[in-house]
Amino acid sequence: MRISELLRLVRTNALQNKGRVLLTSLGIIVGTATIVLVTAIGQGAKDEAEAQYSGMSADTIFVNLDYQQMQDSFDTSRLEKLTPQLMESIREENPALSSVCLRNETSAKVQLGRTEEYLTVTGVTSEYSQVFLLEFAAGGDFTEEDFDSSRRVAIIGGRIAEKYFGSAAEADGRKLRIGENWFTVVGVLQQSGDGLKGVDNDNAIYLPWNTMEDCKLSGEGAVPQLTAKATSIRQVESAMKRIQSTMNYYMNDAHKYKVENAGSRIEAATRSARTMSMLLISVAMIVLTVGGIGIMNVLFVTIKDRTREIGVLKALGARAETILLQFLLESVSIGLVGGLLGHVCSAAGLWVLRFTGMPLAPSVQGAVVAFVFAILTSAAFGFYPAWKASCLKPVDALSYE
Repeated sequence: MRISELLRLVRTNALQNKGRVLLTSLGIIVGTATIVLVTAIGQGAKDEAEAQYSGMSADTIFVNLDYQQMQDSFDTSRLEKLTPQLMESIREENPALSSVCLRNETSAKVQLGRTEEYLTVTGVTSEYSQVFLLEFAAGGDFTEEDFDSSRRVAIIGGRIAEKYFGSAAEADGRKLRIGENWFTVVGVLQQSGDGLKGVDNDNAIYLPWNTMEDCKLSGEGAVPQLTAKATSIRQVESAMKRIQSTMNYYMNDAHKYKVENAGSRIEAATRSARTMSMLLISVAMIVLTVGGIGIMNVLFVTIKDRTREIGVLKALGARAETILLQFLLESVSIGLVGGLLGHVCSAAGLWVLRFTGMPLAPSVQGAVVAFVFAILTSAAFGFYPAWKASCLKPVDALSYE
């Protein structure tokens, strides 16, 4: 029997059993759609993790709380904190550093115009703009007088300026209230996209460090973070060791902090995204396997229903290889239908997910992998029933009731 005749026979059987084919392919549809969605979500998370620190040069060093060293019930209010005094000691004892700053974030009720909303407010020391390489769309940076005199001034992100004041130019010089204190906007940051340099500057509100302390905006449980820039990339390792040494000398809780550079942050973030992707792909493979088992069971039922047809074909001279190929093609056709419908479902799913703001990066590679797995799964699970059909003897098949 020619391959064209086999394909025509497979198509005829599929059209005569459209409902069965569709129901059988459900597992393949779900598995294929899951793989496409998972690869898009995983790659999107990986790209976002890399973009978060893409603007941060490799000579940037971070000192943050090491949560792996903390117990679940640990009270951060009892933790020894990073202070401006410690920051000055780190700067003085570390010639490999060009600039150092402290950041202390908290959530506070902020009134902007007629709107009140809880936003992230960050107290910073004087060199923060050099460390984070910030650019201004309107106004300018804090002055030394702002820091020394604890002035009630603020710098806001570009997105906040647009959302609440209309534009960066309109926001410059306006008033906003944080808690019970009023502040004057002296600068608006250039919009840079979410998470640039590991900090969401577009939605940030910055205050001078002493101002934030005087206004008692930071809670006892807030943990300041230190960020520094080395004089060159070659000096990063030695600068990190010197920072750790200084912290060990001045702090009892130095072991509860970790010193890392931008590269290690990117690696950790991408590794986390990759692990999550592999976990979700494993789930998708389980779904495909279940779908493959469904195909195998349905093929066994189909072969049982068509035993006499197989006997007739063999009596007319059809070889075992032809019967094997026929049912294998029927199995693959189910995978083909499931793969195509799975891609349609994944396209709809990606369209819906875009409205959630989730980072997505659909790829041709992910779509091809999902489709190939759908075909291979259907072929693998369809082979045994097809082989059993090819082994039937004509006499037994024709006498089957």
